[in-house]
Amino acid sequence: MVSRDVILDYVNRVNREWVIRGRVRSRSRPGTWHSVEVRIRRSRDGYISIIGKCDCEAFTRGRMVCWHILHLTNVFIRNRRKVSNEFCVFYKLVTVD
Repeated sequence: MVSRDVILDYVNRVNREWVIRGRVRSRSRPGTWHSVEVRIRRSRDGYISIIGKCDCEAFTRGRMVCWHILHLTNVFIRNRRKVSNEFCVFYKLVTVD
């Protein structure tokens, strides 16, 4: 467990993209967890793109980037070595000249 607010269900590395699925605790509704999926990709020129979806109201009705997507991304990035070992995901660092 890497956070009390996040439960990671699925982590995988596909080509140059991380796929992370999990549940994030709601800050406004006690006992409610939101299902979140995030895809993180680093481009060859150094940019990072984050694509996500969530089942919370802010995302489904307002189509806004919600706190749950950002929180899941942040928890994964801070703990990616530990998480990738737990999910048996192996990756190699690739440097681009």
